[in-house]
Amino acid sequence: VNATCQLRFTTITAVFFEGLISFAMARQTADKNEWIIKGEIALSYMKRWESTKWNFENKIKLLEAEKMHCLGYFDLASKLYVDAVESSKRHKFFHELAMCLELQGLFFQGRNMAEEALTSLRRSVRCYRNWGADAVAERVELYIRHHFGH
Repeated sequence: VNATCQLRFTTITAVFFEGLISFAMARQTADKNEWIIKGEIALSYMKRWESTKWNFENKIKLLEAEKMHCLGYFDLASKLYVDAVESSKRHKFFHELAMCLELQGLFFQGRNMAEEALTSLRRSVRCYRNWGADAVAERVELYIRHHFGH
């Protein structure tokens, strides 16, 4: 991102998702460190742009949770997922709340915490549906059926 460019919603959104994708790729590929660095760069931009907690807190908390997840700091990651969920609710970012809950559920599943995972994933489905993202809700429901038999 060019430091002299005017900050736009689309830029913020692109960098946020680049961070989420980077941390996900770090958990799935052999190039873990390369992807973590990319995620950290995105996180640093989000922190630099944070002018109010209202718009950025939940996004930063979610990126931090994903980073800690990658680095193996699971207790801290768990707390940051909760913080991201709470911030999304408090600031009424319901679409991002759904995403936070979904990623929290996947985190719990990876930690063999099936009950917590299922609770978070089901909550994400409700949030996606309330937001009108029925196709995304169906994708998560399919994931639940495939991995939990529900």
